[in-house]
Amino acid sequence: MDGLEPISLDDNQTLQAIGILADVLDGVDGPGGLDTVLVSKALRQVIATKSQPAFEFATRAFNTLDADVRRQVAETADQAAHDSVELRARVGGFLATSAKAPTGGPATPAQATSFLNALNLRNRRRSPPSE
Repeated sequence: MDGLEPISLDDNQTLQAIGILADVLDGVDGPGGLDTVLVSKALRQVIATKSQPAFEFATRAFNTLDADVRRQVAETADQAAHDSVELRARVGGFLATSAKAPTGGPATPAQATSFLNALNLRNRRRSPPSE
């Protein structure tokens, strides 16, 4: 296919990159906006089907876009991908940190939090009256 290496449509990172490209295409305004929406839909079809013919169709459709639009979409998608990787790294670091142990020793029933108080009040309201 035009000298491009075949890509694996079973690779999650490839599918995420295609999704980012489709999202960027959805955001294009101005002349050629309808064309970019059609290419976006073709890319989403690739994600849904993981089909090589669908990928080839989407590639041909993308190549029909105006060169300036393709260039702008590529730059925006590249930045969006970098932002996504950076966010994933920050979230991954956040999720990997262990919870801090509470200071001041173990909690006692007298140290109930507002959340626990609210739960206790809710349970009391739901309880049937005692006979």
